[in-house]
Amino acid sequence: MNRSVPHQNTFDIAKKLKAWQTFILIVSTTFTIISILLNSFDKSKATFDIDKTINWINASSSFFAIAFIVFDILINSKFYTGGKEKRLDLIDHAFGTNYSGEKSTGYFNADGVETGVYKLAVHGFENSLFTSEVARNMTFNKWAAALIIATIFIFSACIGNKDLVNNILQIAATGVLIQQAVRLQQFSDRMKNIHGEFKALFNDLKNMTDKTSKEGEMLRNVLSYETTISWGSILTDTKVFNKLNATLSSKWDVMKRDYNIH
Repeated sequence: MNRSVPHQNTFDIAKKLKAWQTFILIVSTTFTIISILLNSFDKSKATFDIDKTINWINASSSFFAIAFIVFDILINSKFYTGGKEKRLDLIDHAFGTNYSGEKSTGYFNADGVETGVYKLAVHGFENSLFTSEVARNMTFNKWAAALIIATIFIFSACIGNKDLVNNILQIAATGVLIQQAVRLQQFSDRMKNIHGEFKALFNDLKNMTDKTSKEGEMLRNVLSYETTISWGSILTDTKVFNKLNATLSSKWDVMKRDYNIH
């Protein structure tokens, strides 16, 4: 089946903004490192005005620090829009409706499952598998990048960069970086727990002919997943997803058999 995911277009825009934000962070960090090196240089031996150069670099670094924070706001806004579109697509596939206007194809893997709350839970179960594993594999790189760059910014402020505004903005950007890393870690932990709850639910469901008594629990798990996704605003790392996609797809096929999902 050909894969078509209309809501992915919105997430792709968010990922492009994220790529620009990463570039901005690299430039800002590079300026900060240059400023640190110039501050440690013997000004009496310089063939150029070091103070003016440092002031120019600090001003540029301040601009990029502001841009980094602004891009974080824009990314979260796009993620919200994409999340809304994705939820409508989820409902369409689970209940046979057409709220999204254009359903995805080849995105969900629950063919043959009767439409209704049970199918909604199956989609949530599948999503929780992929999301929990991808998030777990993203956390190390996120923490490493955040701590390295935060260390550079904080060191820059501590050694005596005298541009107060630049220091404040760098600290603000550092706060955003650490917040992103903490939120991803919490998101990964919460998603792991949600996936565990889905496993327990479907372990109970696999031998039940009449599943209506479990619909409340199904909806609770799906809502837990969706509210965590909305809270986290975590953009999936495409490289990590592509690396894990085949393995997780095979794992999901095995899980469908083990949990008697059909």
